[in-house]
Amino acid sequence: MTGILFLVALGGYLAPAGSGGPPVRVLLENKGGKVILNHADHINDMGGQCADCHHTSGDDANPPACTDCHAAKFDAAFAANHQTALPETQCGSCHHAGATIDNFSHDDHMGDLTGGDCQACHHDTDIEAKPQACSNCHLDGSNSVPRLRDAAHARCADCHQDFYDDGLKGCANCHVRNPAPARDDEYRPCGACHTVPTDQLVPPSMAAFHGQCRGCHEKNGSGPFAEDACDQCHMQ
Repeated sequence: MTGILFLVALGGYLAPAGSGGPPVRVLLENKGGKVILNHADHINDMGGQCADCHHTSGDDANPPACTDCHAAKFDAAFAANHQTALPETQCGSCHHAGATIDNFSHDDHMGDLTGGDCQACHHDTDIEAKPQACSNCHLDGSNSVPRLRDAAHARCADCHQDFYDDGLKGCANCHVRNPAPARDDEYRPCGACHTVPTDQLVPPSMAAFHGQCRGCHEKNGSGPFAEDACDQCHMQ
């Protein structure tokens, strides 16, 4: 009887605030001990700004749950099932129609950054009589020269190794993501453009929660974030 009462009480404790509303508390299953996240308190602490925790705009009244996109493990099962398991509105969060180089300024490089020395970026006259667009020779198909992405990255890294040391964060120094494709069949796998594994592009749920929750607590100097504070969130 005590066990039944406990389960009933726990169910009420974790029940959502109401139909369509944000949950009061969220139970996070975890091998290190279950976590009960007081969602309502966090909403109050953040002044109702969902985007402080969720990757969404502050105007989104119903942001996706973290586990909608951050899988427990990015494996073959996830790859096979995620199209039906995840909400369609979130496809564009991971898949997009490529990236422009809108943040790259040729004028700045031609002037201040190279002092007018075109060969700082372009080949010398043995290969091209005068500088031309990289895409004239470096194509994305199979040919005898490196494809455009690889050639450009190799050349840019000569001066901008710090961008590459920053990993994905460094991409925005040159690239701007295009909107999501108009048709479902235009979605490409992450590996079509990115050379790093999926779990480095999109952190698994445990890494996402630890990074977001502990990072915020550490930034604010309150709540659990230290290595020895696990029991403040996890139930043993």
